Amino acid sequence: MRRPPRWLVDGAVLGSATVELLTVVDEVGVGARCTYLLAVALLTVRRRWPLAAVLAALPAAVTGYLWLAPMFALSTAAAVLSNRLVVYACALLMFLVAAIPWCEEIRDWSMSHWVTALLGPGLFSAGPLALGRLARIRGELSLRVRELTESRERERLLVAQEAVAAERARLAREMHDAVSHHVNLISVEAGVLSLTAAHADARRAGQRISTLSSTTLDELRDMLGVLRSPSEPEPSPGLAELPALVASSGLDVHLAFRLPPDARWSAATELAAYRTVQESLTNAAKHAPGSRVTVTLTTTAGTDRPVGELTVEVHNGPPASGARPTVGGAGHGLVGLRERAALLGGTVTASRTDDGGHLVRACLP
Repeated sequence: MRRPPRWLVDGAVLGSATVELLTVVDEVGVGARCTYLLAVALLTVRRRWPLAAVLAALPAAVTGYLWLAPMFALSTAAAVLSNRLVVYACALLMFLVAAIPWCEEIRDWSMSHWVTALLGPGLFSAGPLALGRLARIRGELSLRVRELTESRERERLLVAQEAVAAERARLAREMHDAVSHHVNLISVEAGVLSLTAAHADARRAGQRISTLSSTTLDELRDMLGVLRSPSEPEPSPGLAELPALVASSGLDVHLAFRLPPDARWSAATELAAYRTVQESLTNAAKHAPGSRVTVTLTTTAGTDRPVGELTVEVHNGPPASGARPTVGGAGHGLVGLRERAALLGGTVTASRTDDGGHLVRACLP
């Protein structure tokens, strides 16, 4: 069951005590009225200063006319105060002051008179005490249940993270077994080709294949390291590695950096730019062999683009005469580039050019 809001409870407490005050105000003198007003007024701060509210309500409890304000003050003190000795002392004090009016007639009392006379003050103090302590225990139990729920949620997340880590390690092992062996064989065969081929072009091609295979193995090891461990990954390739990438591609590439010398981008943005150039060069080698490729990096600023946006353009012409493009391809490379750019808030477009070539443009924040 949902608890009512605190402001509603405080309003009901203050309203009922005020109504009771208005019903008994004509029955007492000026001094008692002042004590009644003080007892009701301090109900507004009873949660913050519970002892002050209880002490202010004691004179009102002596007269026996005002009941609600002392009971509310004692109940709040029992719920708010953590020191049980202080709480029980307040309840005992409230009982004693409520029993004072009966002390003048105790000489000739029988046992029934004692029970009748002390029953009212006992209920007057014990009732609010029990309700207040019950409210405090309920609050403590709710806190413990909430802490237990949060602890179980943390344990569930930890178990899920351990499962993810185990699955990442399994994937890393499978990728290593399935890919590394074949890439190593390609590197070895390419190295042999670069040494034994009769034509110089074949030897150069073998050397490039060997270099690319080694680079692929290094990147594969980095990826496997990320899969095996949830810790921070190794530094990713960025703009500084583009010249080496162009040199190892074996294509006729012109690389142009039109960037301010102090321009800086995040590691994720530079990695996206690097992958864009890498995938575009791969597509140019497959679909437009022998063509000239131009890679241009600029930063744009204007009314429609945020200052500091990195633009990467890779343009390749049509295939050279006599060259045979590679047919097919699933097109997953460009899809991956678009997804990577979208995660950064950027875009990647690919289109045909008037000269029969192809243009890839990436705009990265």
